[in-house]
Amino acid sequence: MGRIEILDAKTANEIKAGEVIERPVSVVKELFDNSTDAGASHIKVEFSGGGIELIRVTDDGCGMDEDDAKKAFLLHATSKLKTIDDIYDLSTQGFRGEALASVAACADVTLITKQEGEESGIKIVYEDGEFKSIAACAADTGTVVEVRNLFKNIPARFKFLKKDSTEGMYIATLIEKLAIINPHVAVKLVKDGKQILATPGSGETLDAIYSVLGRELSSNLIPIEGNLGMYKIRGFAGKPTYTKNNRRMQYLYVNDRPVKSAAVTAAIDEAYKNYTMKNKFPVCFLMIYCAPGSVDVNVHPQKAEVKFAADSDIFRLVMHAIRDGLDGTGTGGQEFFGKTEVPEETPEPQAPIEHKQLKINTGRYQRENPTVQTRGDPQAANRLLQILSEFKPNPEEIEAGEAVSVSVPDEITEVPAPPSEIDELVNAEFVGILFATYIILQSETAVFFVDQHAAHERVLYEKFMAKKESEDNTLQIETFLVPQIISVSSGDYSFITDNLDEFRENGFEIEPLEERQIALKTAPVSPRSDTPSKMFENIIVELKKDTPAKGAVWYSLIQTTACKAAIKAGDVITKAEALALIDSMATLKDPYHCAHGRPTFFKITRKDFEKNFKRIV
Repeated sequence: MGRIEILDAKTANEIKAGEVIERPVSVVKELFDNSTDAGASHIKVEFSGGGIELIRVTDDGCGMDEDDAKKAFLLHATSKLKTIDDIYDLSTQGFRGEALASVAACADVTLITKQEGEESGIKIVYEDGEFKSIAACAADTGTVVEVRNLFKNIPARFKFLKKDSTEGMYIATLIEKLAIINPHVAVKLVKDGKQILATPGSGETLDAIYSVLGRELSSNLIPIEGNLGMYKIRGFAGKPTYTKNNRRMQYLYVNDRPVKSAAVTAAIDEAYKNYTMKNKFPVCFLMIYCAPGSVDVNVHPQKAEVKFAADSDIFRLVMHAIRDGLDGTGTGGQEFFGKTEVPEETPEPQAPIEHKQLKINTGRYQRENPTVQTRGDPQAANRLLQILSEFKPNPEEIEAGEAVSVSVPDEITEVPAPPSEIDELVNAEFVGILFATYIILQSETAVFFVDQHAAHERVLYEKFMAKKESEDNTLQIETFLVPQIISVSSGDYSFITDNLDEFRENGFEIEPLEERQIALKTAPVSPRSDTPSKMFENIIVELKKDTPAKGAVWYSLIQTTACKAAIKAGDVITKAEALALIDSMATLKDPYHCAHGRPTFFKITRKDFEKNFKRIV
């Protein structure tokens, strides 16, 4: 029938490139692996335009001769294995022979390489996936690979890339991981001509962690080690008192390869059970070593996932190694990490966290008309102003014994349909607060449960948005007498410096400093007790979970700032504060959802109760 065609080499290579080279960070990963496999002791990674315009990786490895340099661009040309059986005894990071061939198929590539003892090096140029030239050139021992105009031949792949700052953040985060697992290599990362990361290459893992993630984190680590059957583990576990809001600081390596593993993640959770608070995650740097034949690294195109021969053994190994380190019964890993010593004081295991005692205010409080005025003692009123507004109250307007009014922007005074439900909520009788989280109110025909965090988040969000959309476009901000100095990772530093204007428009004036530090000079006034630097760090974490599209950073920033500034589930508030929060909901454009779309309250009718108790059928 003649419908099946054999693809030409160029088309086949471009398809393969789309699998191996997913984005700029994939190029960096493949080239870095080649450099470490070549025995490099110094690796320099440079990029600009998020890696789309330029990626350059320079190393001082063994280099290549002319014959090997030409073969390196051929698909499945590799020095790492000769038969499929060799894959079970691999000690290198790369092995498929796809990296340079895939990169050359979707970008312009220049390779310069020289072996030690040779008088000159070799320069090879590929453009548009085709070989252009080869010539002798002056070069230092090692290899330089320069990649420009990534995906210019694959527009379908190019349009799915994120903005430059996001792609740059991915590259910086990857180099952090690779620098930590290669402490014997001096790694430099240069972004748009400015160095943002450098490690000493001392061979000490803790030195690399210190260089990449800073003093505070490295000083809160406990060395661990363990053995179980064919598996060995070395690394560091964070103290139970030093936790994060997500798992981004849990680094896992298998045979020096950064990977992900559900079994290891479950083991970490089990090891820290009863040591950390709920929704808080420990810091870990776990390095697992095993015979190559006991782990399959060929189950993912980017080698990001591995399959162990015995997941149950891995689970037990990780869990017990961390537990022994936390309990102070492990050996501490002095032999593996050289001069690293076990801290003199090992934190004692904490007792399981108990739930706060349930407090429900049973006193009823009937309101005749909805209002935004507080009732009760003056102290509650003063505290309420701090909780319900991102703006500082004027002390001159607050006199002891007087009711205090919370101002609401004029721009958002509409109450959406159905008005009857929100009116019913605002006029309902206060019953109590459940689990220090849910405000309970009762009307004649229904009971309302209001999520205090979601409701307060919506109040703050609409106030921030009103200021953003107003003509003066100003926010009330706090200027610090002494700027808050914050140390961040190279990935965060890259993201922040690429979005300085967006942060400034939303109240955060930031000055980038050396050594991946920033000076926070101003911040929006927040009712939360968190320090401005802590709130800013939490906002960065939230923004990185789902990096906003270009031009939408300010929207996500307002959304996240409102969430972080709002009272939290478990925060104890008074009846006056709860009622003022409910009253504030009457002025919102959308009182039914928080800034992230979660419901702020739900309603159970009296009829529903009677049906459940079989009073009616």
